[in-house]
Amino acid sequence: MPLITEIDDQFLDIDFTTQNYYTFGDLGCPQFFGNSYEDLYGVLSDSEIEAEMEKTAATGGGLERLVTRIFDQSNEGSCVANASCQAHEVLQAVQNGKENVVHLSAISLYKRIGSSAQSGAMVSDGWAELNRRGALPLDTPENRAKYGASVMPNTGFNRKMPANWEDTAILFSGFEATIIRSFQGLKSALAIPDGPVVVGRQGHSICYVGMVKSGGTWKAPYPNSWSEQWGAAYGYMPGGFGFDTIRQIQMSSQYAWKLRAIRA
Repeated sequence: MPLITEIDDQFLDIDFTTQNYYTFGDLGCPQFFGNSYEDLYGVLSDSEIEAEMEKTAATGGGLERLVTRIFDQSNEGSCVANASCQAHEVLQAVQNGKENVVHLSAISLYKRIGSSAQSGAMVSDGWAELNRRGALPLDTPENRAKYGASVMPNTGFNRKMPANWEDTAILFSGFEATIIRSFQGLKSALAIPDGPVVVGRQGHSICYVGMVKSGGTWKAPYPNSWSEQWGAAYGYMPGGFGFDTIRQIQMSSQYAWKLRAIRA
């Protein structure tokens, strides 16, 4: 994935609700878990956030460098599972190195948090089930060689789970995540490049991979889950990435959790 430098305005604040060709599935999160990010780690002032962003930029960039692929949820409402698995893969790269990332099957998670292919899921349930039982590796030749039949594709809600899937999925489970309860908390969490943030907005769930400064303003990049071709028909950034400005980041602070540690 290319490093993010200057960002054209056409890549910003994409209105998901106008993109009828794509499938949604974020149902929000009426109830979340545990202590908040703000309680555990505090919040930064805007000047401190600016300093953290400058520090990250000086070292070559943040978590956007660690995205190893763009997910494709196809015609299923599995965005919460895709964003959650994307977050896990990014944190794998943080903990184990980008070359050691095991790609995950979003449908192996979505089957447990959605009621049908199109039902969607709660943002909070994405974390709860990722933490409790994990996700299976994606069905690739490399993963089959290592994990045998305990793999699944990224889509296919009606596909059966493999026998004894729990033994493999638990290897790719969460360990620590914190809910974010405020706009300032979300900005603070994005400025520290130690873990991605899963959010929900406009009926869609995405995975923020930090915050960058471009054109004098702050922006949050995210790898979407509508394939690498997403955006071509709309004139947005190729490669499946989008960018939210502060206005959209504030919207996302209603439903957000930061992944900080995994078992993989």
